[in-house]
Amino acid sequence: MVLAEIGTHEVLDASLGGYCDGEHSLAYALAGSTGPDDLVIADRGFWSVEFAHAFTVTGANLLVRLQSNHLGTPQRELPDGSYVSVMRPGKEVRLRAGREGRALPKQTIYRVITFTEDDKVAYLGTTLLDPEQYPAAELVALYRQRWEIELAFEEIKNHLGPNGPIRSRTPGGVRQELRAYLAVHHAIRQFAHAASLADPPLEADPISYLKCIRIIRRSIPSQAAATTAKRTRALTEAAQEARSRLLPARRHRNCPRAIKKPNRWPVLRTRAGRNTVEPGRLILNQAKRPKSTRQVAPPPKVNGVLRSGDTGARGR
Repeated sequence: MVLAEIGTHEVLDASLGGYCDGEHSLAYALAGSTGPDDLVIADRGFWSVEFAHAFTVTGANLLVRLQSNHLGTPQRELPDGSYVSVMRPGKEVRLRAGREGRALPKQTIYRVITFTEDDKVAYLGTTLLDPEQYPAAELVALYRQRWEIELAFEEIKNHLGPNGPIRSRTPGGVRQELRAYLAVHHAIRQFAHAASLADPPLEADPISYLKCIRIIRRSIPSQAAATTAKRTRALTEAAQEARSRLLPARRHRNCPRAIKKPNRWPVLRTRAGRNTVEPGRLILNQAKRPKSTRQVAPPPKVNGVLRSGDTGARGR
């Protein structure tokens, strides 16, 4: 679980867990890296009283996709069509928080925004309650940029990682290797951000991440024994080179996300509104090979002893 910036794709913090650790428990550990004037955007399934309390205590605000059972109790309707709602923690949540020594508020006040996505009604929950200062349309457009974090994952996996399994074979080694990839990615993204702030300033998106990697890989060996002045001059020239050829504007996604390869095993497609089991790729593409009718001859007898491999069976 990582906490990344939308504009620069810099990974600010990461929480690494084991096989039995869930996303919610890993997300709580990232709350300490947020602060005032921060807006945390999260996908559906994270919103809860505990999640909201963990991040709002640090002064951050939330913009999270809501499930239909997390709309809370409506209090009043706002002029832009959204409404203020209240959610209270359940008994089990309060007992668990008490056992862990955590204090939860009696209620959480938030704003629910309704919008349409792919002809389906969706909901957003946010702690930004002022509809004039934070219009609903702007928050919906801002939430759609949450998919920028997928580009950060792609940059780490395809351009920094081994493009395959992790080479380490111990839990400690795996964590160390992942931390190293995240640190290098953060340094590269900081270089791209610094290049974007040069005169005239521009956004970090048009600067090619792959080009920054090539510039850094080419310039690091020559800067091993350089002085501070030469390194500063080389950094300025590298920033100018990174800005020399910018990427074109990214096209908006015009089709929904979908699995390109079907599952090998039968899957019950309940979320899609179908209650029947659809066969997977393995069932559809089974090789129909006829069974062999060839009969294997019995092993020969030698001096009244039946030789059958290593079984040692004897017969008369």
